[in-house]
Amino acid sequence: MNPLRGFAHLLGGVLVVIVAWGTIRAGDSLVLITDLSSSASNTLAPQSLALLERLPGPIEAFALVPRGAAVTPALEAFFDRYARAHEAFSFTLIDPADEVERARELGAGLGEIVLRHGGRSERLTELDEATVANALARLARGEDRYVTVLNAHGERRLARRANHDLSMLTDTLETRGLALREFALDRQVAIPGNTALLVIASPRVPYSLGELERVLEFIDSGGNLLWLTEPDRPPGLGQLAKALGIEQLSGTIIDPRGLTLLENGNPAFTVSADYGRHAALDGFDQPVVMPYAAALATLSNSTWQSTVLTSSGDEAWTELDDLDGPVAFDGDAEIRGTLAIAIALTRSLDNGREQRVVVVGDGDFASNTFVQSLGNREFARRLIEWLAIDDQLVALQIDPVADAVLDLEMWQRLTLFVVFALLLPAGFLANGLWLWWGRRRA
Repeated sequence: MNPLRGFAHLLGGVLVVIVAWGTIRAGDSLVLITDLSSSASNTLAPQSLALLERLPGPIEAFALVPRGAAVTPALEAFFDRYARAHEAFSFTLIDPADEVERARELGAGLGEIVLRHGGRSERLTELDEATVANALARLARGEDRYVTVLNAHGERRLARRANHDLSMLTDTLETRGLALREFALDRQVAIPGNTALLVIASPRVPYSLGELERVLEFIDSGGNLLWLTEPDRPPGLGQLAKALGIEQLSGTIIDPRGLTLLENGNPAFTVSADYGRHAALDGFDQPVVMPYAAALATLSNSTWQSTVLTSSGDEAWTELDDLDGPVAFDGDAEIRGTLAIAIALTRSLDNGREQRVVVVGDGDFASNTFVQSLGNREFARRLIEWLAIDDQLVALQIDPVADAVLDLEMWQRLTLFVVFALLLPAGFLANGLWLWWGRRRA
């Protein structure tokens, strides 16, 4: 045998082995996953991926379930999506009966899920992508900074369940991971420094000069503010309006557009469906009902940059007379046209941060009576999260899986019943009788 030919065969064999070994190694390290489901139900939504990017370092998920539980494969499949998207994500099954101390350390019970990151943890009793996303959002916020709501002056309360209070909105915000608290103004005590957002929610009693000075000091120091005002606001807040470069017009907005869009037929219920271009309302297109709202305007000499977030229809006017009887535009001091109801204000601070303020000429839209109407809850949530400097979380809404529920028309249900409950059994029976008859004659 020619030595050269033998060497060539040997070299070819070595190359084949090297190529095969390299292919196997590449197959172990390179994974290509394609989700062929119509709703991409086996991969994470873009919002979840964005949240994972905001959480550098290890993210640990623990499920407290009995060893060998039937739900184990589903849990592993669910969290495998997160492990593929985040290199430092880990999932661990814990049997509380076998690992009592570890379960006690996590502070969770049987059937609960615990997410942990950076020394902070969240417990879950339900498991879907939206629930996990909200938990990740809470972990992403890091150190608690509070949405501080002023009280003691007849403001809307966070936890109280009265119609005019804010407890339903509070539930939503707490689910999103925001820390909320109430604070009574005192002329001697400054607003706490860990306040991410100060909320003035429709006070009914005037603030004293000393209390108003505390609010103005908070604004001057760069604090963010949400001010829900009303047509009949108490006197004494004009100085705050001047500091923000806005003016509240006298009267209550009457908008004929509300008569055609709402069943109650109250012209003092303004329906806002036109929104300015603003980060807080990106992708938001739901109408919002604003009952008994005040109109707002900006001052020309203001140092703030302003954006009208939402406004009335162009046939609206500011009604100055009593609303108990028929109302009509009277001219004179009343103003007619498109009226601003919510205005966002921003200005750049010396430290490079953007200071944010939103003034809304109505607080009823966020109250327990109206927060579930139309897009009110989502509108309020977006404003508060934008004001709390949570830009990347504002538009976080995990849509439900489109094919998670089979919803059939009545004719489709009847067709399935006839085919599977009548025709197929009858066909099987006829086939059996035919075979039986054939064998008897054979």
